[in-house]
Amino acid sequence: MLRYPGIIHEEADGFWIEFPDLQGCATEGNTIEELIINAEDALALYLGVLFDDGKEIPEPSELRGENIAYISVPPDIAVPIILKKNRKRINLTQSELAVRLNAPYQTIQKIEKAACNPTIKTLSKIAKALGKRLAI
Repeated sequence: MLRYPGIIHEEADGFWIEFPDLQGCATEGNTIEELIINAEDALALYLGVLFDDGKEIPEPSELRGENIAYISVPPDIAVPIILKKNRKRINLTQSELAVRLNAPYQTIQKIEKAACNPTIKTLSKIAKALGKRLAI
């Protein structure tokens, strides 16, 4: 699971949250519940733009404290980010990973571009090929 820490601030008329790892990513809400929903949307949009633009996705930091909330990245955005980071971490090209999976490289390409929704079986095979374990 990919989660980013956000610092929650309380104001007289509601709440706002900022993500220290993602410069300029912030949102607000009238209640904590609304804030969390808005934070999930803001995080997804921010990371989606970075990903689509081919920019580096910062690693989430570890923050502790009363006003810290960890917001999960939706799977349709998290899977391509995690796959690409782990593939590059072990210096594999998309083609080399595809060979390990006995699949066309276009399969890896589509997953990394968020152009398809891979099955759990496919994700499990990819995780194994990368020396990881799929946890849901």
